[in-house]
Amino acid sequence: MNDSPAPCLRVIPRREAQKRLGIGRSTLYDWNDETSPNHRPEVPKPIHQGGLSGFIEHEIDEYILGLIRARGGASEQ
Repeated sequence: MNDSPAPCLRVIPRREAQKRLGIGRSTLYDWNDETSPNHRPEVPKPIHQGGLSGFIEHEIDEYILGLIRARGGASEQ
């Protein structure tokens, strides 16, 4: 079994995730907050290392593609 990360694995900063999703910081935190009435469990969770946090790029991309598929939009790639 190969435990090395995929070559395209990339952690993007919160600001880039916000930009891709078209939402603000408080909305992103609200969607990830399990106690919030606006919680969206399907939204990717951030990863933390030291004092930094970020999001896995392909998880954000897959979330956006899922929204497109749910509305009957673009075909799968």
